[in-house]
Amino acid sequence: MLVALRHIIRHFKRDDDGAALVEIAIVTPFVLLLSAGVFEFGNILNTRMLLDAGVKDAARYMARCSTDWNTCSGYAANLAVNGAITGGSARVTGWTTGQISITPAVSTPAIDPTTGAELYLSSTANVVVVQVSTSYPYPDLGFWSYLGFSGQLALTVSHQERVFGW
Repeated sequence: MLVALRHIIRHFKRDDDGAALVEIAIVTPFVLLLSAGVFEFGNILNTRMLLDAGVKDAARYMARCSTDWNTCSGYAANLAVNGAITGGSARVTGWTTGQISITPAVSTPAIDPTTGAELYLSSTANVVVVQVSTSYPYPDLGFWSYLGFSGQLALTVSHQERVFGW
């Protein structure tokens, strides 16, 4: 019995049939996991870029708005989230106008007092700068959660524009 087992093992050691199948069976789970991670990272990056585009659009709108602050900020928040000042369709699922923060920085000096560097080309000492920012909780990490990445991922974006429309 032992002699027959040794003969089978010697024959098995020299046989290369099916080696590629075994290698593919070992490597495939890692390649699939890597691919899923790349796709999920691409989705996170795409969401971040959509948030950035919305915040920049809102800041540009606020910089050129010539009506009162409250009316413009409502339109700008809708522009950021939906891509239009009224109506539109959501850029990012779950992103709401309540997550948009629009604040004016009224006393921004045109020249940096510590270095003397010119920050803004202006005929006045101070310029009005509007800042639009948002923080969006990314809903799911997908396959990354299987790798041990847990918790909530918050994508935070902000943009400043010099106001010249008021």
